[in-house]
Amino acid sequence: MKKLMVLLAVLAVVFAYAAQLPYIGADAQGKPGGQFVIGTLSGPKTVNDVTAKETSSTDVIDMFMGYGGTLIERHGVDMEFYPAIAESWEGPRLTADGGMEIIWHIRKGVKFSDGQPLTADDVVFTLNDIYTNPDIPSSFQDVIMSTNGYLPKAEKIDDYTVRMYYPEPFRLAFRYLGGMYVYPKHLAEEYVKNGNFEEFWTVDAINKGEVVGLGPYIPVEYVPDQYVRFVKNPYYWKKDANGQQLPYFDEVLFKIISNQDAMRLAFENGEIDIYGPRGTEFAELKEKEKELNIVVTTAGPAFGTTFITFNWNAPDPVKRKWFRNEYFRKAVAYAIDKESIIDTLYNGLGIAQWSPVSMSSPYYNEDVVVKYEYDLDLARAMLEMGGFSWNDKGELVDEDGNVVKFLLTTNSGNRVREGVANIIQDALKQLGMDVTFTPIDFNTLVQKMLNTGDWESIIIGLTGGDEPQSGANVWRTDASLHFWNYSPEVADFVDPNDYYLPDWEVEIDKIFRENVRILDENIVKDYFSRFQQLVSEHLPLIYTVNSLRLYAYKATLRNVKIGPLGGTTWNIYEEWKEQ
Repeated sequence: MKKLMVLLAVLAVVFAYAAQLPYIGADAQGKPGGQFVIGTLSGPKTVNDVTAKETSSTDVIDMFMGYGGTLIERHGVDMEFYPAIAESWEGPRLTADGGMEIIWHIRKGVKFSDGQPLTADDVVFTLNDIYTNPDIPSSFQDVIMSTNGYLPKAEKIDDYTVRMYYPEPFRLAFRYLGGMYVYPKHLAEEYVKNGNFEEFWTVDAINKGEVVGLGPYIPVEYVPDQYVRFVKNPYYWKKDANGQQLPYFDEVLFKIISNQDAMRLAFENGEIDIYGPRGTEFAELKEKEKELNIVVTTAGPAFGTTFITFNWNAPDPVKRKWFRNEYFRKAVAYAIDKESIIDTLYNGLGIAQWSPVSMSSPYYNEDVVVKYEYDLDLARAMLEMGGFSWNDKGELVDEDGNVVKFLLTTNSGNRVREGVANIIQDALKQLGMDVTFTPIDFNTLVQKMLNTGDWESIIIGLTGGDEPQSGANVWRTDASLHFWNYSPEVADFVDPNDYYLPDWEVEIDKIFRENVRILDENIVKDYFSRFQQLVSEHLPLIYTVNSLRLYAYKATLRNVKIGPLGGTTWNIYEEWKEQ
Protein backbone atom coordinates (compact mmCIF):
# COMPACT_ATOMS: atom_id res chain seq x y z
CA MET A 1 0.00 0.00 0.00
CA LYS A 2 2.87 2.36 0.81
CA LYS A 3 4.38 1.78 -2.64
CA LEU A 4 0.97 2.43 -4.20
CA MET A 5 0.54 5.71 -2.35
CA VAL A 6 4.00 6.86 -3.43
CA LEU A 7 3.11 6.11 -7.04
CA LEU A 8 -0.14 8.04 -6.73
CA ALA A 9 1.72 10.96 -5.23
CA VAL A 10 4.00 11.00 -8.27
CA LEU A 11 0.97 10.85 -10.55
CA ALA A 12 -0.59 13.75 -8.67
CA VAL A 13 2.52 15.86 -9.28
CA VAL A 14 2.52 14.99 -12.98
CA PHE A 15 -1.16 15.79 -13.46
CA ALA A 16 -0.97 18.94 -11.35
CA TYR A 17 1.85 20.15 -13.59
CA ALA A 18 -0.12 19.29 -16.74
CA ALA A 19 -3.05 21.30 -15.44
CA GLN A 20 -0.86 24.45 -15.41
CA LEU A 21 0.02 24.19 -19.10
CA PRO A 22 -1.81 26.48 -21.53
CA TYR A 23 -4.29 24.88 -23.90
CA ILE A 24 -3.01 23.80 -27.28
CA GLY A 25 -3.24 26.67 -29.72
CA ALA A 26 -2.92 29.44 -27.14
CA ASP A 27 0.43 30.43 -28.69
CA ALA A 28 -0.71 30.11 -32.32
CA GLN A 29 -0.06 32.82 -34.89
CA GLY A 30 -1.93 32.80 -38.17
CA LYS A 31 -4.24 34.39 -40.70
CA PRO A 32 -7.95 33.55 -40.81
CA GLY A 33 -9.82 32.59 -43.96
CA GLY A 34 -9.69 30.13 -46.81
CA GLN A 35 -10.53 26.48 -47.23
CA PHE A 36 -8.60 23.34 -46.22
CA VAL A 37 -9.20 20.40 -48.59
CA ILE A 38 -8.52 16.84 -47.41
CA GLY A 39 -8.86 13.71 -49.52
CA THR A 40 -10.74 10.67 -48.23
CA LEU A 41 -11.64 7.33 -49.82
CA SER A 42 -15.20 7.03 -48.48
CA GLY A 43 -18.04 9.08 -47.07
CA PRO A 44 -19.54 8.66 -43.58
CA LYS A 45 -22.23 6.15 -42.66
CA THR A 46 -23.21 8.02 -39.49
CA VAL A 47 -22.16 11.04 -37.42
CA ASN A 48 -23.08 9.45 -34.08
CA ASP A 49 -19.93 8.41 -32.24
CA VAL A 50 -21.68 5.55 -30.45
CA THR A 51 -22.77 3.83 -33.66
CA ALA A 52 -19.71 4.67 -35.79
CA LYS A 53 -17.37 1.76 -36.50
CA GLU A 54 -15.50 2.93 -39.59
CA THR A 55 -12.89 5.67 -40.00
CA SER A 56 -14.93 7.22 -42.82
CA SER A 57 -17.44 8.16 -40.10
CA THR A 58 -15.12 8.80 -37.16
CA ASP A 59 -12.96 11.20 -39.17
CA VAL A 60 -16.04 13.37 -39.68
CA ILE A 61 -17.09 13.04 -36.03
CA ASP A 62 -13.63 14.08 -34.84
CA MET A 63 -14.04 17.43 -36.54
CA PHE A 64 -17.08 18.53 -34.55
CA MET A 65 -16.58 16.59 -31.30
CA GLY A 66 -12.80 16.40 -30.95
CA TYR A 67 -9.90 18.79 -31.50
CA GLY A 68 -10.40 20.65 -28.24
CA GLY A 69 -13.99 19.51 -27.70
CA THR A 70 -13.02 17.06 -24.96
CA LEU A 71 -12.13 17.61 -21.30
CA ILE A 72 -8.43 17.25 -22.06
CA GLU A 73 -6.41 17.09 -25.25
CA ARG A 74 -3.14 15.37 -26.07
CA HIS A 75 -0.33 17.14 -27.90
CA GLY A 76 0.84 15.39 -31.06
CA VAL A 77 4.49 16.37 -30.56
CA ASP A 78 5.31 16.47 -26.85
CA MET A 79 2.63 13.83 -26.09
CA GLU A 80 1.52 15.67 -22.94
CA PHE A 81 -2.10 16.12 -21.88
CA TYR A 82 -3.37 19.70 -21.92
CA PRO A 83 -6.52 21.35 -20.59
CA ALA A 84 -9.35 21.69 -23.06
CA ILE A 85 -12.97 22.22 -22.00
CA ALA A 86 -11.79 21.27 -18.52
CA GLU A 87 -9.53 24.12 -17.44
CA SER A 88 -8.19 22.11 -14.50
CA TRP A 89 -8.72 18.89 -12.56
CA GLU A 90 -7.96 17.08 -9.32
CA GLY A 91 -6.71 13.51 -9.49
CA PRO A 92 -6.92 10.79 -10.49
CA ARG A 93 -6.69 9.78 -6.86
CA LEU A 94 -7.69 6.91 -4.64
CA THR A 95 -10.69 7.32 -2.39
CA ALA A 96 -11.17 6.07 1.16
CA ASP A 97 -13.47 3.27 -0.05
CA GLY A 98 -10.81 1.87 -2.40
CA GLY A 99 -12.17 3.55 -5.53
CA MET A 100 -10.72 6.21 -7.78
CA GLU A 101 -11.99 9.69 -8.62
CA ILE A 102 -11.26 12.67 -10.83
CA ILE A 103 -12.76 16.11 -10.25
CA TRP A 104 -13.10 18.12 -13.45
CA HIS A 105 -13.43 21.91 -13.42
CA ILE A 106 -15.17 22.90 -16.64
CA ARG A 107 -14.16 26.04 -18.46
CA LYS A 108 -16.86 28.72 -18.17
CA GLY A 109 -18.19 30.41 -21.28
CA VAL A 110 -17.78 27.41 -23.60
CA LYS A 111 -20.71 26.96 -25.99
CA PHE A 112 -21.88 24.33 -28.42
CA SER A 113 -21.99 25.34 -32.08
CA ASP A 114 -25.70 26.24 -31.76
CA GLY A 115 -24.90 28.78 -29.04
CA GLN A 116 -26.14 26.71 -26.09
CA PRO A 117 -23.78 26.83 -23.09
CA LEU A 118 -21.77 23.80 -22.03
CA THR A 119 -22.33 22.88 -18.38
CA ALA A 120 -21.73 19.98 -16.04
CA ASP A 121 -25.13 18.63 -17.06
CA ASP A 122 -23.85 17.82 -20.55
CA VAL A 123 -20.79 15.98 -19.23
CA VAL A 124 -22.75 14.00 -16.63
CA PHE A 125 -25.46 13.15 -19.17
CA THR A 126 -22.89 11.98 -21.72
CA LEU A 127 -21.16 9.56 -19.36
CA ASN A 128 -24.15 8.29 -17.37
CA ASP A 129 -26.91 8.25 -19.97
CA ILE A 130 -24.98 7.46 -23.14
CA TYR A 131 -21.56 5.88 -22.76
CA THR A 132 -22.35 3.74 -19.70
CA ASN A 133 -26.00 3.12 -20.54
CA PRO A 134 -26.57 -0.67 -20.77
CA ASP A 135 -29.22 -0.06 -23.41
CA ILE A 136 -26.75 1.82 -25.64
CA PRO A 137 -23.84 -0.55 -26.29
CA SER A 138 -20.68 0.99 -27.66
CA SER A 139 -17.05 0.06 -28.15
CA PHE A 140 -16.17 2.83 -25.67
CA GLN A 141 -17.71 0.72 -22.89
CA ASP A 142 -15.16 -2.01 -23.66
CA VAL A 143 -12.34 0.48 -23.21
CA ILE A 144 -13.49 2.17 -19.96
CA MET A 145 -14.67 -0.96 -18.12
CA SER A 146 -12.67 -1.81 -14.99
CA THR A 147 -11.27 -5.20 -14.02
CA ASN A 148 -14.41 -6.36 -12.23
CA GLY A 149 -16.77 -4.99 -14.85
CA TYR A 150 -17.48 -1.59 -13.32
CA LEU A 151 -18.20 1.41 -15.49
CA PRO A 152 -17.50 4.92 -14.19
CA LYS A 153 -20.24 7.26 -13.08
CA ALA A 154 -20.37 11.04 -13.10
CA GLU A 155 -21.80 13.31 -10.43
CA LYS A 156 -22.58 17.00 -10.78
CA ILE A 157 -21.06 19.05 -7.97
CA ASP A 158 -22.09 22.40 -9.44
CA ASP A 159 -22.72 23.84 -12.90
CA TYR A 160 -19.03 23.71 -13.77
CA THR A 161 -17.67 20.89 -11.63
CA VAL A 162 -18.03 17.14 -12.25
CA ARG A 163 -16.82 14.20 -10.20
CA MET A 164 -16.14 10.93 -12.04
CA TYR A 165 -15.78 7.81 -9.94
CA TYR A 166 -14.77 4.15 -10.24
CA PRO A 167 -15.40 1.67 -7.39
CA GLU A 168 -11.85 0.35 -7.96
CA PRO A 169 -8.59 1.70 -9.38
CA PHE A 170 -8.49 2.18 -13.15
CA ARG A 171 -5.10 3.34 -14.36
CA LEU A 172 -6.41 4.91 -17.58
CA ALA A 173 -9.28 6.88 -16.08
CA PHE A 174 -7.66 10.24 -16.79
CA ARG A 175 -6.78 9.48 -20.40
CA TYR A 176 -10.04 7.83 -21.44
CA LEU A 177 -12.60 9.84 -19.50
CA GLY A 178 -10.77 13.05 -20.32
CA GLY A 179 -10.92 12.17 -24.00
CA MET A 180 -14.64 11.40 -24.00
CA TYR A 181 -16.71 13.19 -26.63
CA VAL A 182 -19.43 15.33 -25.04
CA TYR A 183 -22.97 15.24 -26.42
CA PRO A 184 -25.36 18.22 -26.18
CA LYS A 185 -27.94 17.14 -23.61
CA HIS A 186 -30.54 19.55 -24.95
CA LEU A 187 -30.58 17.65 -28.26
CA ALA A 188 -29.66 14.06 -27.41
CA GLU A 189 -31.71 13.51 -24.24
CA GLU A 190 -34.98 13.01 -26.11
CA TYR A 191 -33.51 10.14 -28.13
CA VAL A 192 -32.10 8.46 -25.03
CA LYS A 193 -35.43 8.67 -23.19
CA ASN A 194 -37.31 7.34 -26.23
CA GLY A 195 -34.94 4.40 -26.60
CA ASN A 196 -33.93 5.27 -30.16
CA PHE A 197 -30.51 6.82 -29.65
CA GLU A 198 -29.14 4.94 -32.67
CA GLU A 199 -31.34 7.25 -34.78
CA PHE A 200 -29.68 10.36 -33.37
CA TRP A 201 -27.35 12.06 -35.84
CA THR A 202 -27.72 9.68 -38.73
CA VAL A 203 -25.79 10.77 -41.79
CA ASP A 204 -28.89 12.69 -42.96
CA ALA A 205 -28.41 15.04 -39.99
CA ILE A 206 -25.59 16.77 -41.88
CA ASN A 207 -27.77 18.17 -44.66
CA LYS A 208 -30.60 18.88 -42.21
CA GLY A 209 -28.31 21.18 -40.23
CA GLU A 210 -28.82 19.16 -37.05
CA VAL A 211 -25.19 18.43 -36.15
CA VAL A 212 -23.95 20.35 -33.11
CA GLY A 213 -20.60 20.08 -31.37
CA LEU A 214 -17.79 21.64 -29.39
CA GLY A 215 -15.10 20.98 -32.02
CA PRO A 216 -13.69 23.51 -34.50
CA TYR A 217 -15.62 22.53 -37.63
CA ILE A 218 -19.25 21.51 -38.11
CA PRO A 219 -20.41 19.37 -41.08
CA VAL A 220 -23.17 21.16 -42.98
CA GLU A 221 -23.28 19.48 -46.39
CA TYR A 222 -22.76 15.93 -47.60
CA VAL A 223 -22.93 14.92 -51.24
CA PRO A 224 -22.34 11.14 -51.40
CA ASP A 225 -19.30 10.11 -53.44
CA GLN A 226 -18.29 13.77 -53.76
CA TYR A 227 -17.57 15.63 -50.52
CA VAL A 228 -18.39 16.53 -46.92
CA ARG A 229 -18.23 20.26 -46.26
CA PHE A 230 -17.55 21.74 -42.82
CA VAL A 231 -17.81 25.34 -41.66
CA LYS A 232 -16.07 27.08 -38.81
CA ASN A 233 -17.80 26.64 -35.44
CA PRO A 234 -18.86 30.22 -34.62
CA TYR A 235 -18.65 29.48 -30.89
CA TYR A 236 -15.39 27.52 -30.78
CA TRP A 237 -13.77 28.41 -27.47
CA LYS A 238 -10.07 28.62 -28.36
CA LYS A 239 -8.23 31.84 -29.16
CA ASP A 240 -4.72 32.32 -30.51
CA ALA A 241 -1.86 34.34 -29.04
CA ASN A 242 -3.40 37.58 -30.34
CA GLY A 243 -6.90 36.89 -29.07
CA GLN A 244 -8.12 35.84 -32.54
CA GLN A 245 -10.78 33.15 -32.36
CA LEU A 246 -9.73 29.80 -33.74
CA PRO A 247 -9.92 27.93 -36.05
CA TYR A 248 -8.36 29.89 -38.87
CA PHE A 249 -9.97 28.23 -41.89
CA ASP A 250 -13.49 29.27 -42.84
CA GLU A 251 -14.19 25.83 -44.27
CA VAL A 252 -12.81 22.31 -44.43
CA LEU A 253 -13.71 20.02 -47.30
CA PHE A 254 -13.40 16.23 -47.19
CA LYS A 255 -13.15 15.43 -50.89
CA ILE A 256 -14.16 11.82 -51.59
CA ILE A 257 -11.75 10.26 -54.08
CA SER A 258 -12.27 6.65 -55.06
CA ASN A 259 -8.68 5.38 -54.94
CA GLN A 260 -5.16 6.31 -53.95
CA ASP A 261 -3.96 6.79 -57.51
CA ALA A 262 -6.62 9.43 -58.12
CA MET A 263 -5.85 10.99 -54.75
CA ARG A 264 -2.20 11.43 -55.61
CA LEU A 265 -3.15 13.05 -58.92
CA ALA A 266 -5.52 15.39 -57.09
CA PHE A 267 -2.70 16.37 -54.72
CA GLU A 268 -0.24 17.04 -57.52
CA ASN A 269 -2.89 19.10 -59.30
CA GLY A 270 -3.44 21.21 -56.20
CA GLU A 271 -6.99 19.95 -55.60
CA ILE A 272 -6.24 18.69 -52.07
CA ASP A 273 -3.84 20.13 -49.51
CA ILE A 274 -2.37 17.02 -47.89
CA TYR A 275 -1.57 13.48 -48.98
CA GLY A 276 -0.26 10.29 -47.39
CA PRO A 277 2.26 8.97 -49.94
CA ARG A 278 2.79 5.29 -50.45
CA GLY A 279 6.36 4.08 -50.15
CA THR A 280 6.65 3.66 -53.91
CA GLU A 281 5.75 7.33 -54.39
CA PHE A 282 7.84 8.92 -51.67
CA ALA A 283 11.13 9.41 -53.54
CA GLU A 284 9.41 10.71 -56.67
CA LEU A 285 7.33 13.22 -54.71
CA LYS A 286 10.39 14.26 -52.73
CA GLU A 287 12.14 15.16 -56.01
CA LYS A 288 9.13 17.28 -56.99
CA GLU A 289 9.06 19.39 -53.81
CA LYS A 290 10.21 22.62 -55.48
CA GLU A 291 8.31 22.03 -58.73
CA LEU A 292 4.99 21.43 -56.96
CA ASN A 293 5.71 23.72 -53.97
CA ILE A 294 5.08 20.91 -51.49
CA VAL A 295 6.75 19.46 -48.40
CA VAL A 296 7.43 15.71 -48.32
CA THR A 297 8.68 14.18 -45.09
CA THR A 298 8.72 11.05 -42.98
CA ALA A 299 8.57 10.07 -39.33
CA GLY A 300 8.93 6.81 -37.40
CA PRO A 301 6.82 3.65 -37.67
CA ALA A 302 3.09 4.19 -37.85
CA PHE A 303 0.96 3.22 -34.86
CA GLY A 304 -1.50 1.40 -37.10
CA THR A 305 -1.37 -2.25 -38.13
CA THR A 306 -2.15 -4.20 -41.29
CA PHE A 307 -3.05 -7.88 -41.12
CA ILE A 308 -4.89 -10.77 -42.69
CA THR A 309 -7.51 -12.49 -40.58
CA PHE A 310 -9.97 -15.35 -41.00
CA ASN A 311 -13.59 -15.64 -39.92
CA TRP A 312 -13.80 -18.36 -37.28
CA ASN A 313 -17.58 -18.16 -37.57
CA ALA A 314 -17.78 -18.23 -41.37
CA PRO A 315 -21.14 -19.37 -42.76
CA ASP A 316 -19.56 -22.50 -44.28
CA PRO A 317 -18.76 -24.98 -41.43
CA VAL A 318 -16.02 -26.65 -43.50
CA LYS A 319 -14.14 -23.36 -43.87
CA ARG A 320 -14.87 -22.51 -40.27
CA LYS A 321 -12.87 -25.58 -39.29
CA TRP A 322 -9.91 -24.55 -41.45
CA PHE A 323 -9.82 -21.04 -40.07
CA ARG A 324 -9.88 -22.27 -36.48
CA ASN A 325 -6.94 -24.57 -37.19
CA GLU A 326 -3.85 -22.95 -35.71
CA TYR A 327 -1.51 -24.81 -38.07
CA PHE A 328 -3.44 -23.47 -41.04
CA ARG A 329 -2.92 -19.91 -39.78
CA LYS A 330 0.77 -20.57 -39.12
CA ALA A 331 1.14 -21.84 -42.68
CA VAL A 332 -0.34 -18.59 -43.96
CA ALA A 333 2.06 -16.64 -41.72
CA TYR A 334 5.07 -18.47 -43.16
CA ALA A 335 3.75 -17.80 -46.69
CA ILE A 336 3.79 -14.00 -46.31
CA ASP A 337 6.89 -12.58 -47.95
CA LYS A 338 7.21 -9.42 -45.92
CA GLU A 339 10.47 -8.34 -47.51
CA SER A 340 8.84 -8.51 -50.92
CA ILE A 341 5.94 -6.40 -49.60
CA ILE A 342 8.38 -3.85 -48.18
CA ASP A 343 10.43 -3.66 -51.38
CA THR A 344 7.55 -3.78 -53.85
CA LEU A 345 4.80 -1.80 -52.14
CA TYR A 346 6.69 0.41 -49.68
CA ASN A 347 9.90 1.03 -51.65
CA GLY A 348 11.87 0.00 -48.57
CA LEU A 349 9.99 2.41 -46.29
CA GLY A 350 8.42 -0.23 -44.09
CA ILE A 351 9.22 -2.65 -41.28
CA ALA A 352 8.11 -6.25 -40.85
CA GLN A 353 5.49 -6.41 -38.14
CA TRP A 354 5.16 -9.31 -35.72
CA SER A 355 3.30 -7.89 -32.76
CA PRO A 356 -0.18 -6.50 -32.05
CA VAL A 357 1.48 -3.65 -30.13
CA SER A 358 2.77 -0.75 -32.17
CA MET A 359 6.53 -0.54 -32.44
CA SER A 360 6.45 3.06 -31.26
CA SER A 361 4.70 2.08 -28.03
CA PRO A 362 6.69 1.80 -24.79
CA TYR A 363 4.95 -1.55 -24.29
CA TYR A 364 6.35 -3.09 -27.45
CA ASN A 365 8.56 -6.11 -26.70
CA GLU A 366 10.18 -7.70 -29.73
CA ASP A 367 11.96 -10.29 -27.58
CA VAL A 368 8.78 -12.20 -26.72
CA VAL A 369 7.13 -12.44 -30.13
CA VAL A 370 7.31 -15.43 -32.45
CA LYS A 371 8.48 -14.50 -35.95
CA TYR A 372 7.44 -16.31 -39.10
CA GLU A 373 10.05 -15.58 -41.74
CA TYR A 374 8.99 -16.37 -45.29
CA ASP A 375 9.44 -20.10 -45.83
CA LEU A 376 7.07 -22.12 -48.01
CA ASP A 377 8.63 -25.40 -46.87
CA LEU A 378 7.78 -24.58 -43.27
CA ALA A 379 4.32 -23.51 -44.43
CA ARG A 380 3.80 -26.93 -46.02
CA ALA A 381 5.01 -28.61 -42.83
CA MET A 382 2.50 -26.61 -40.80
CA LEU A 383 -0.29 -27.70 -43.14
CA GLU A 384 0.68 -31.33 -42.76
CA MET A 385 0.71 -30.96 -38.97
CA GLY A 386 -2.76 -29.46 -39.25
CA GLY A 387 -4.12 -32.52 -41.04
CA PHE A 388 -3.97 -31.17 -44.58
CA SER A 389 -2.52 -32.90 -47.64
CA TRP A 390 -2.43 -32.58 -51.42
CA ASN A 391 -4.42 -34.50 -54.00
CA ASP A 392 -3.20 -35.72 -57.40
CA LYS A 393 -3.87 -32.28 -58.91
CA GLY A 394 -1.67 -30.57 -56.34
CA GLU A 395 -4.68 -29.04 -54.63
CA LEU A 396 -4.59 -28.63 -50.87
CA VAL A 397 -7.29 -30.73 -49.18
CA ASP A 398 -8.36 -31.17 -45.58
CA GLU A 399 -8.64 -34.50 -43.77
CA ASP A 400 -12.11 -35.01 -45.22
CA GLY A 401 -10.95 -34.43 -48.79
CA ASN A 402 -12.39 -30.93 -49.16
CA VAL A 403 -10.38 -28.71 -51.49
CA VAL A 404 -9.17 -25.61 -49.65
CA LYS A 405 -10.86 -22.75 -51.43
CA PHE A 406 -11.88 -19.38 -49.96
CA LEU A 407 -12.46 -15.71 -50.66
CA LEU A 408 -10.00 -12.97 -49.73
CA THR A 409 -11.03 -9.32 -49.75
CA THR A 410 -9.94 -5.84 -48.71
CA ASN A 411 -11.20 -2.31 -49.26
CA SER A 412 -11.10 -1.31 -52.92
CA GLY A 413 -9.07 1.76 -53.78
CA ASN A 414 -6.40 1.04 -51.19
CA ARG A 415 -3.66 0.06 -53.59
CA VAL A 416 -1.23 -1.04 -50.87
CA ARG A 417 -3.68 -3.48 -49.33
CA GLU A 418 -4.65 -4.69 -52.77
CA GLY A 419 -0.96 -5.27 -53.49
CA VAL A 420 -0.48 -7.15 -50.23
CA ALA A 421 -3.48 -9.32 -51.11
CA ASN A 422 -2.03 -10.17 -54.51
CA ILE A 423 1.32 -11.18 -53.00
CA ILE A 424 -0.38 -13.37 -50.39
CA GLN A 425 -2.74 -14.87 -52.99
CA ASP A 426 0.21 -15.90 -55.19
CA ALA A 427 2.03 -17.50 -52.25
CA LEU A 428 -1.01 -19.44 -51.08
CA LYS A 429 -1.54 -20.66 -54.63
CA GLN A 430 1.93 -22.23 -54.42
CA LEU A 431 0.66 -24.11 -51.37
CA GLY A 432 -2.24 -25.52 -53.37
CA MET A 433 -4.90 -23.15 -52.04
CA ASP A 434 -7.53 -21.72 -54.35
CA VAL A 435 -7.88 -18.10 -53.18
CA THR A 436 -10.19 -15.69 -54.98
CA PHE A 437 -9.32 -12.06 -54.30
CA THR A 438 -12.16 -9.55 -54.61
CA PRO A 439 -11.79 -6.01 -53.20
CA ILE A 440 -15.01 -4.25 -52.19
CA ASP A 441 -16.17 -0.84 -50.96
CA PHE A 442 -14.82 0.00 -47.49
CA ASN A 443 -18.17 0.60 -45.83
CA THR A 444 -19.53 -2.63 -47.30
CA LEU A 445 -16.47 -4.45 -46.01
CA VAL A 446 -16.99 -3.12 -42.50
CA GLN A 447 -20.67 -4.05 -42.65
CA LYS A 448 -19.77 -7.66 -43.48
CA MET A 449 -17.14 -7.83 -40.75
CA LEU A 450 -19.13 -6.32 -37.94
CA ASN A 451 -22.80 -6.82 -38.70
CA THR A 452 -23.46 -9.85 -40.91
CA GLY A 453 -20.44 -12.13 -40.54
CA ASP A 454 -20.61 -12.81 -44.28
CA TRP A 455 -16.89 -12.98 -45.02
CA GLU A 456 -14.07 -15.52 -45.10
CA SER A 457 -10.73 -13.73 -45.03
CA ILE A 458 -9.88 -10.04 -45.01
CA ILE A 459 -6.84 -7.81 -45.20
CA ILE A 460 -7.49 -4.69 -43.16
CA GLY A 461 -5.92 -2.60 -40.42
CA LEU A 462 -6.47 -0.97 -37.05
CA THR A 463 -5.39 2.54 -36.12
CA GLY A 464 -3.45 1.64 -32.96
CA GLY A 465 -1.74 3.92 -30.47
CA ASP A 466 0.91 4.01 -27.78
CA GLU A 467 -1.43 2.45 -25.17
CA PRO A 468 -2.35 -1.21 -25.92
CA GLN A 469 -5.41 -1.06 -23.67
CA SER A 470 -7.08 1.06 -26.32
CA GLY A 471 -7.52 -2.27 -28.10
CA ALA A 472 -9.78 -3.65 -25.37
CA ASN A 473 -12.70 -3.22 -27.75
CA VAL A 474 -10.89 -5.63 -30.09
CA TRP A 475 -9.22 -8.18 -27.82
CA ARG A 476 -11.73 -8.93 -25.09
CA THR A 477 -13.80 -11.99 -26.02
CA ASP A 478 -17.04 -10.04 -25.68
CA ALA A 479 -15.69 -6.95 -27.42
CA SER A 480 -17.63 -5.19 -30.15
CA LEU A 481 -14.68 -5.43 -32.57
CA HIS A 482 -13.63 -9.02 -31.85
CA PHE A 483 -14.55 -9.65 -35.47
CA TRP A 484 -12.62 -12.88 -36.16
CA ASN A 485 -14.37 -14.69 -33.30
CA TYR A 486 -17.43 -12.82 -32.08
CA SER A 487 -19.14 -14.12 -29.00
CA PRO A 488 -22.71 -15.33 -29.60
CA GLU A 489 -23.68 -12.85 -26.88
CA VAL A 490 -22.45 -10.04 -29.15
CA ALA A 491 -23.34 -11.26 -32.66
CA ASP A 492 -26.55 -13.10 -33.44
CA PHE A 493 -25.01 -14.69 -36.55
CA VAL A 494 -22.72 -16.81 -34.33
CA ASP A 495 -24.09 -20.27 -33.52
CA PRO A 496 -23.80 -20.68 -29.73
CA ASN A 497 -23.67 -24.46 -30.17
CA ASP A 498 -20.59 -24.14 -32.39
CA TYR A 499 -18.80 -21.31 -30.60
CA TYR A 500 -15.07 -22.01 -30.25
CA LEU A 501 -13.12 -20.26 -27.49
CA PRO A 502 -9.55 -21.51 -26.92
CA ASP A 503 -7.80 -21.07 -23.59
CA TRP A 504 -5.34 -18.52 -24.92
CA GLU A 505 -8.19 -16.22 -25.98
CA VAL A 506 -9.52 -16.44 -22.44
CA GLU A 507 -6.07 -15.50 -21.14
CA ILE A 508 -5.87 -12.46 -23.44
CA ASP A 509 -9.33 -11.42 -22.27
CA LYS A 510 -8.08 -11.67 -18.68
CA ILE A 511 -5.04 -9.51 -19.49
CA PHE A 512 -7.21 -6.73 -20.84
CA ARG A 513 -9.54 -6.90 -17.86
CA GLU A 514 -6.88 -7.04 -15.15
CA ASN A 515 -4.09 -4.71 -16.30
CA VAL A 516 -6.21 -1.59 -15.77
CA ARG A 517 -6.23 -2.05 -12.00
CA ILE A 518 -2.41 -2.26 -11.89
CA LEU A 519 -0.64 1.02 -11.14
CA ASP A 520 2.90 -0.38 -11.30
CA GLU A 521 4.05 0.31 -14.85
CA ASN A 522 6.57 -2.55 -14.88
CA ILE A 523 3.87 -5.06 -14.06
CA VAL A 524 1.65 -3.60 -16.77
CA LYS A 525 4.49 -4.10 -19.26
CA ASP A 526 4.72 -7.74 -18.19
CA TYR A 527 1.01 -8.15 -18.86
CA PHE A 528 1.33 -6.77 -22.36
CA SER A 529 4.48 -8.77 -23.08
CA ARG A 530 2.46 -11.90 -22.39
CA PHE A 531 -0.30 -10.56 -24.64
CA GLN A 532 2.17 -10.08 -27.51
CA GLN A 533 3.54 -13.57 -26.99
CA LEU A 534 0.10 -15.18 -27.09
CA VAL A 535 -1.02 -13.34 -30.21
CA SER A 536 2.19 -14.15 -32.09
CA GLU A 537 1.98 -17.81 -31.09
CA HIS A 538 -1.67 -18.36 -32.01
CA LEU A 539 -2.19 -15.79 -34.77
CA PRO A 540 -5.81 -14.65 -34.63
CA LEU A 541 -4.50 -11.73 -36.70
CA ILE A 542 -1.52 -12.36 -38.99
CA TYR A 543 0.46 -9.15 -39.27
CA THR A 544 2.18 -8.00 -42.43
CA VAL A 545 4.18 -4.77 -42.61
CA ASN A 546 4.23 -1.54 -40.63
CA SER A 547 4.77 1.47 -42.82
CA LEU A 548 6.86 4.43 -41.84
CA ARG A 549 4.70 7.50 -41.47
CA LEU A 550 4.93 9.41 -44.74
CA TYR A 551 3.50 12.88 -45.27
CA ALA A 552 3.11 15.35 -48.09
CA TYR A 553 1.44 18.75 -47.88
CA LYS A 554 1.35 22.07 -49.66
CA ALA A 555 4.21 24.34 -48.70
CA THR A 556 1.68 27.14 -48.21
CA LEU A 557 0.13 25.25 -45.29
CA ARG A 558 1.31 26.76 -42.00
CA ASN A 559 1.60 25.51 -38.40
CA VAL A 560 2.00 21.88 -39.46
CA LYS A 561 3.58 20.11 -36.47
CA ILE A 562 4.36 16.47 -37.16
CA GLY A 563 5.27 14.45 -34.09
CA PRO A 564 5.11 10.96 -32.54
CA LEU A 565 1.33 11.13 -32.12
CA GLY A 566 0.40 13.70 -34.70
CA GLY A 567 0.44 13.87 -38.47
CA THR A 568 -0.58 16.79 -40.63
CA THR A 569 -3.97 17.58 -39.04
CA TRP A 570 -3.90 16.80 -35.29
CA ASN A 571 -3.84 20.58 -34.61
CA ILE A 572 -6.13 21.57 -37.47
CA TYR A 573 -7.63 24.49 -35.54
CA GLU A 574 -4.32 26.39 -35.63
CA GLU A 575 -3.37 25.55 -39.21
CA TRP A 576 -3.79 28.07 -42.04
CA LYS A 577 -2.66 28.72 -45.60
CA GLU A 578 -0.74 31.50 -47.28
CA GLN A 579 -2.94 32.72 -50.10
